[in-house]
Amino acid sequence: MIIEIGHFALILALFVALTQAVIPLIGAARSSVTWMAIGKGAARVQFGLILLAFATLMWAYITSDFSVLNVAQNSHTDKPLIYKISGVWGNHEGSMLLWVLILALYGFALSIFGKGLFFVLQTRALAIQGLISFGFLLYILLASNPFLRLDPPPLNGQGLNPLLQDPGLAFHPPLLYLGYVGFSMAFSFAIAGLIEGQIDTAWARWVRPWTLAAWSFLTLGIVMGAWWAYYTLGWGGWWYWDPVENASFMPWLTGTALIHSLIVLETRGILKAWTLLLAIITFSLALIGTFLVRSGVLTSVHSFASDPKRGVFILVLLGVLIGGALMLFLLRAPVLKGGGFFAPISREGALLLNNMLLASAASSILLGTLYPLFMDAFGLGKISVGPPYFNIIFMPLMIPLLIVMAAGPLLQWKRGDLKGTLQRLKFAAAAVIVVTVGTWLSAGGSARALAAAGGFGLAAWLFTGTLTPLVETFCYKRPLPRGSYGMIIAHVGLAIVLAGVTGSLAWKTEKVQIMHTGESVDVAGYRMTLKSVTDHIQGPNYIATRADFVASKSGSFIAEMKPEHRVFAVPPQPVTNVAIHTNFLSDLYAVIGEPADKGGYVTRFYHTPLVPWIFLGAIVMALGGFSSLTYHRRAINISVKTNAPVSTKEKKFSRNRLAPIPLAVFALLAGFFAWRLALIEQGQTPEIIPSALIGKPAPVFTLPPLITGVPGLKTADLKGKVTLVNFFASWCVPCRAEHPVLATLKNIQGLTLVGVDYEDKTDATQAWLKKAGNPYAALASDHDGHTGIDFGITGVPESYLIDQQGIVRFKQTGPLTPEIVQTQILPLAAELNK
Repeated sequence: MIIEIGHFALILALFVALTQAVIPLIGAARSSVTWMAIGKGAARVQFGLILLAFATLMWAYITSDFSVLNVAQNSHTDKPLIYKISGVWGNHEGSMLLWVLILALYGFALSIFGKGLFFVLQTRALAIQGLISFGFLLYILLASNPFLRLDPPPLNGQGLNPLLQDPGLAFHPPLLYLGYVGFSMAFSFAIAGLIEGQIDTAWARWVRPWTLAAWSFLTLGIVMGAWWAYYTLGWGGWWYWDPVENASFMPWLTGTALIHSLIVLETRGILKAWTLLLAIITFSLALIGTFLVRSGVLTSVHSFASDPKRGVFILVLLGVLIGGALMLFLLRAPVLKGGGFFAPISREGALLLNNMLLASAASSILLGTLYPLFMDAFGLGKISVGPPYFNIIFMPLMIPLLIVMAAGPLLQWKRGDLKGTLQRLKFAAAAVIVVTVGTWLSAGGSARALAAAGGFGLAAWLFTGTLTPLVETFCYKRPLPRGSYGMIIAHVGLAIVLAGVTGSLAWKTEKVQIMHTGESVDVAGYRMTLKSVTDHIQGPNYIATRADFVASKSGSFIAEMKPEHRVFAVPPQPVTNVAIHTNFLSDLYAVIGEPADKGGYVTRFYHTPLVPWIFLGAIVMALGGFSSLTYHRRAINISVKTNAPVSTKEKKFSRNRLAPIPLAVFALLAGFFAWRLALIEQGQTPEIIPSALIGKPAPVFTLPPLITGVPGLKTADLKGKVTLVNFFASWCVPCRAEHPVLATLKNIQGLTLVGVDYEDKTDATQAWLKKAGNPYAALASDHDGHTGIDFGITGVPESYLIDQQGIVRFKQTGPLTPEIVQTQILPLAAELNK
């Protein structure tokens, strides 16, 4: 009965959202205060109803009510309570309910804290929030209902992905949603302002706090995800430019640009159209991210769903919301003209450059994420885009941005004194020289050291330059506006992040080996001694093997570290639980792997200098954003009326040349997504990143055997039979999850399974396969990764189906599943054997 109450509450919330979207807009058009007032009450009622629905679903998880399909698919009686709760949003349906709950929370907050806001603007903004909520509530009820019953209910559930059973994942999605769903407020205010035709400094003053709050939460959400990846996955990394990571990072970049653009509009009354466009684009990128995660257009380990029918529904919502917003922008934005002029060397000029670089970075990431699909669509070939592209494109854009960030706040509005500003930055320049030269010399003077020295030099420039106004305040009694403190905190946080990224990338040390009890390994000046290993430790819903390492340095005890290798029963999956000792200057990172020969164990150690600074700096950035919420900027020097008309010539130029571009780009992108969803529905595009070798011969290679008695692999071995080539590694968690599926292929007639161990330690792989079993007819070692590069793999696991002539016919990116094997691999293999 409780579940039915939640379901009914969600249905009621749908109609309340429709009321909130329609009646206040009509009231605003008719200047009816009574009708407009309905918006506030509807926003509060809607939030209460969705909160009730969410609470009932959470209660079903807490009580393990497996008569609810969503609970049966994503929970288990043995799960700890915190993971039963977080399991509510650890799946597609529950996460969408959290999505609309946070959307309603922002509408509720606007209805409560909107005192002093222009009533008509508030009314229209609440109506747009209601429209967004109506669309997604309709989507949940029709295509993603979390309240469906299961009859008869199973005795127990299927469990939650063990990787999601972690405190980091309990907090990461809510913070992320508070971020990019929060950008809906800027979007709603933008649409309300366009309808009203009133975009001025007061509008910017009201939009800025909501944008700052969303940006700060998104910053925390992204860093929480990076931290989870760092300490949970066992590979010592914190970012991989995964498509879904990119989907959260793009609105963060444009949101950062929006904050700075709002400062210009609030202070000088200029950049109106550009600020409006940024507000629309930022939330649009958040919506596109939601689409990518849930439609199947992109394949990612972060994806919630891959149902093209659901994708079509979300795409229609995107068409209405984003397409409608850009159409309104096309019609109304060109008539907006801000007052005032500014020289290129000025604070406005620096902030505008900041905007251009951030927008270019977001655009380049979007292009890289979707480029393989574009190439395939236009018949220009099949390629893969990975971290090298993003690193090469993103870094050069960030260097001038970081340089300007230190100098921009020191410039005057309208026209800055470049010479005077550079003189004020003399200590920052001195810090750059000292840090850069000192780092390069201390690191040995190599080319790699030069890159690290440059990174630390930029961090020193930003850190010292950002603190310059604060130092001048104390030393020379120069007044510092209260609003500058939040900016200083955020920019200092970014400098800390930059130093952390530089140190972790430049001087990371890794050691992988097989160890026996009592043996020691030296890692970056530390000695790691394996004191003992305890097997069969019973956890709440897993069995663990725990290692006890003693870390020492120069004979002195440093820490005792106890990593675990956990095997979950439901669903069956191994998970690494690492041990990390930090002194906040570096991390010592220990991993225990599979048993090896003669009582040994595969162990992995990392020493990552300054990596704690990445997470610390991001938290400082978020604190800077939150602290800025307390300040309201005073507008100055607005020389032209807010709604001053533009000339006929200028209006025509704006309409004909610039304003249609965003709408045209979105229309093309939406059409492309629709085409892609149609192909997925037809089963023609199983993966986002098809191999460039499809329809071509496999590369020429010869690889040595990995295990004595099992043959290696060469190109000639792929001819005369249908072969499935599986690239894997012992350190790869998805590979281990895939392994039981490979075992089912071992005796399939007409299909030969062969394996390639990619960039791995031979001892580690041998130990793992000894325990898990070897399903491969041939097993080779690609120790240097050259053959993998020739095949064009972007990561492991990846599999290639090759016909009897040695031609590549199919590529699977990511782990093979029983569904993929039954619906794609085996039917294609049977056809190739005819």
